[in-house]
Amino acid sequence: MAIHNNFHETISTKNEVLACYKKLSFTHNKVNIYTAQTLKKNKQNNTQNVSLFPSYIQPEFFNTDTVEVVKIPQEKITGYAVLINNHENLDTLFKTEYKKSFRANILRFVNRFEDCFDASYKLFYGHISQDDYTFLMATLHNMLTNRFDQRNDSNKVLNNWEFYLSTTYNLILEKKASLFVIYQNTTPVHICINHHFNNILFVSVPSYNINYAKFALGNVSLYKLLEWSVNNKYEIMDMAQGYLEYKRRWSNLIYTFEHHIVFNKSNLKSKLDAAIEIKKLNFKNYLKSKNIDELIETIKKRLKNSNASVEVLNYSFEDLKQQNTDNLIAIKQGTSKYNELVKPINDFLYTNKAHINNIRIFETTKTNEFLFCSANTIQKLTIK
Repeated sequence: MAIHNNFHETISTKNEVLACYKKLSFTHNKVNIYTAQTLKKNKQNNTQNVSLFPSYIQPEFFNTDTVEVVKIPQEKITGYAVLINNHENLDTLFKTEYKKSFRANILRFVNRFEDCFDASYKLFYGHISQDDYTFLMATLHNMLTNRFDQRNDSNKVLNNWEFYLSTTYNLILEKKASLFVIYQNTTPVHICINHHFNNILFVSVPSYNINYAKFALGNVSLYKLLEWSVNNKYEIMDMAQGYLEYKRRWSNLIYTFEHHIVFNKSNLKSKLDAAIEIKKLNFKNYLKSKNIDELIETIKKRLKNSNASVEVLNYSFEDLKQQNTDNLIAIKQGTSKYNELVKPINDFLYTNKAHINNIRIFETTKTNEFLFCSANTIQKLTIK
């Protein structure tokens, strides 16, 4: 049986390079990012099937009389990254690599968030207290749970949460990982686990408070992480595989993957195992060429039972010209009633470009009806 390894996951989450690689360098500029000192002998002559090797890295294998490598494309899996291209600052990179409309949209998201809240950002890298780590990881877990319950979808990270929880703390202290946090005042509203290898930043586990969806915090996070990467002379910000529209828009490097079958050609069992792996991979690629993989995914989604636990708050706003609020009950920040209205409050702030400290909310005499007032706007909120 062949040993299966995921190259992308190993180099990012474990900060390790598999023993079969002698040297790794960037494809775009040939800069070396890893060199092994010696070849670790494989006494069992095991065949290795290494998946998800990204095309932006050029591999070099140990040149021996017995080791052979077969490379097979990993069809219909695409990775997304930002190639920094030696830009000295984010402003230069932004203007060179992205269209004017994209730049305007991203800066609008950043400015709108900062205009509406007391926003701050922090990257925990090289140091984090145990209390901060425990709190932030628990918050991130809650964000991921709510997000994927909302989507009625499973999540690989949640299924392997104990691994991330047990490994990330020490990796942060060793500067092999980081936690990036966006705060609204003192409340984390977006958290991202990143992994670092040489001068590659892997954006590994991002999530956000779904009540702040209007502010596109994923884009704000990538903007700030890219700024950090440029300032720290990184080569690549890697957002990994899996299509999401915002990742595609950010990427100036859309890359592919391949399998590496590494085996001992002088050992009969290793050769047979390799032949089996090669046939399996070629067959999988054939099925993908016929879109069988898409059919299977469609069937899985239809068979999946709905288990969403996040209730959707249905509401609408109506503009009012004026309203007497003298006899109405004001709802203050921090109260339970205020916290129940966080999502519509955030939508009101975003739409009306108001700061959270400059709005007033009143409970009317009608059930599930509220007044939202800013300096220039009065709107009635009705919860359906």
